[in-house]
Amino acid sequence: MKELLKRLEAAEKKANEADAAFEANPESEELEKAFDEAYKAEFEAFEALADEIVKASNGQIEKATAATMIRAKRSELKALIEAAA
Repeated sequence: MKELLKRLEAAEKKANEADAAFEANPESEELEKAFDEAYKAEFEAFEALADEIVKASNGQIEKATAATMIRAKRSELKALIEAAA
């Protein structure tokens, strides 16, 4: 799970950078494509982490709750993952 969280954070950073580049030059199809790809990677990493949280909890945590944990309780989630490792 620790690796999934790292993957998500890296994907978020890349998507934010691609978004900023595209916002600076919204006419660029290349930058738009780069943002789309980066956002897709971020979404896939987010989904993988949420699914792993559900799996690790044996279904006691629903996917919607896992997603909320990732979005709103990131520091607490990190602490839990670190403690479990």
